[in-house]
Amino acid sequence: MAGRLVVALMAQPCTLATPPSAVAAISLKLSRAAILRPPPSYAPPSLSTRTITMNINSQEQQQDNLDGIFKQKRILRSKVRKALKAMDPTLRSHEDNAIQSIVLEAPWFRSCQRLCAYICCSALREVDTSNVLSAILQSPLKEGDAQVRKKLYVPRVEDKNCHMRMLNISCIDDLVANSMNILEPAPIDADGNEREDVLQASDPVDLFLLPGLAFDRSGRRLGRGGGYYDTFLKNYQELAKTRNWKQPLLVALSYSVQILDEGVPVTPHDILVDALVSPAGVIPISPAALDRMRP
Repeated sequence: MAGRLVVALMAQPCTLATPPSAVAAISLKLSRAAILRPPPSYAPPSLSTRTITMNINSQEQQQDNLDGIFKQKRILRSKVRKALKAMDPTLRSHEDNAIQSIVLEAPWFRSCQRLCAYICCSALREVDTSNVLSAILQSPLKEGDAQVRKKLYVPRVEDKNCHMRMLNISCIDDLVANSMNILEPAPIDADGNEREDVLQASDPVDLFLLPGLAFDRSGRRLGRGGGYYDTFLKNYQELAKTRNWKQPLLVALSYSVQILDEGVPVTPHDILVDALVSPAGVIPISPAALDRMRP
């Protein structure tokens, strides 16, 4: 009987009381774990996610900066166009002649053998280049006992996507008026041959005579918004670098009212000029111009 009683007592479930201090410690530990454990739906951003977010923010900032520069350019273009429109015709003619005379008499022009030059458009109120072009096409360059004519390339706009070529001409009659009444070379000459494209030529050009709407004395140039010259000049500079040619001198022709004391706004894609020619004379800017335009 006593044995059965012991067995029965041992078979009953036995629960040991947990001290209050231990219960408190366990509860505190569980509470801390719950606080420190992230919720099931939370995952910290990965490095790639943070990088993408930073890149997007950077791109948005760059776009905001570009939008601000484009707005400044539009305001400046309007201001300079008004100044050109208000320019006295007699003064304009005087400055045209003065600028072209300076170019024609300059040693850096007289010594060049191949060059690209724009054909002025009176509707755009660009500095006249007719005397310069006539002199190039009519007067050969004396080189020892041989008479060598300068090789001239002039622009032809191909489309509205900044695509412009520079084609060789040998006389003024090679030029025809386009849809905007601007003279440019036909792609095929009178003999039915394709005109030589300066980007396909085997020899480098020494000089570019460039138009523009406004300039400053740091060489920054404001065009008319099409991007044709900046695109073309970038392509030619890359070609010259690839072929290990000497970079051509970029010289802009400018009326007095087009040279601004305040800085011209530019983007990273805008090409700087090496020098300006105004009625007051030559303004060399880049180290290349300072070296090649020494008196």
